[in-house]
Amino acid sequence: MGWWRPSRRAGGRSAARTRGVAARVGGLRSLLGGGPRPEFRERLRADLMRAHAAERAAGRHAAGKHAAPPAAAPTRPRPRRSLLVRLCPLLVFCVLLAGMFGAGVRVYHSVPGEALYPLKRLAESTVLDLAYDDEELAKRQMVAARQRAAETASLVGASAPDRGRLIAQTLDDMETTTRAALSRVARPGRASGEAREFAREQRNLVEPLLPKLDRENRDKANQYLSYIESFTGSGR
Repeated sequence: MGWWRPSRRAGGRSAARTRGVAARVGGLRSLLGGGPRPEFRERLRADLMRAHAAERAAGRHAAGKHAAPPAAAPTRPRPRRSLLVRLCPLLVFCVLLAGMFGAGVRVYHSVPGEALYPLKRLAESTVLDLAYDDEELAKRQMVAARQRAAETASLVGASAPDRGRLIAQTLDDMETTTRAALSRVARPGRASGEAREFAREQRNLVEPLLPKLDRENRDKANQYLSYIESFTGSGR
């Protein structure tokens, strides 16, 4: 069987049909006026350009949001303080501590009539109040009585105008404190070893002062010596 071949009549009909479609398209084109008008093309071009510009601006804005923040400027290193500046607080503390220690020493060695002496007596009174029993209080009162004896010796060699009054007051305080201490730990003729030692020390401190005292204060000192003699355990 041979290959089928279109007849010339069929080919003519196809070409005629193609020419008819082209004619119709050409008629439609003529009806539409030969394509878009120039005004339409210009508006379309302007719209496309604006859309493109808006899209680029939006892209730059989004890129700016997600961009890394600018690197901070490097900080300058703080200058290192000198050794003297760093040691200044320690030096101030040492000076204050030395001043407090010096003031404490001056208060401890002050005598009646000096400005710091009331502070000494106030500190002494506080120490006595902190005693936890009669025996401890008696020991602290003995220390205070020794202080009065030492103060009397300092006043004897002083040249204060009211030296006699200050000595009399100090002797009275010494006797009051001594009686209070011994009454808590001893009885005349029955003193403990600590009480006897205290009485002997006080006698050795007060007896050498007798020739240097005036008549009134000498009588006070002799009265004090007579009282503590009964606790020494030996005759005068």
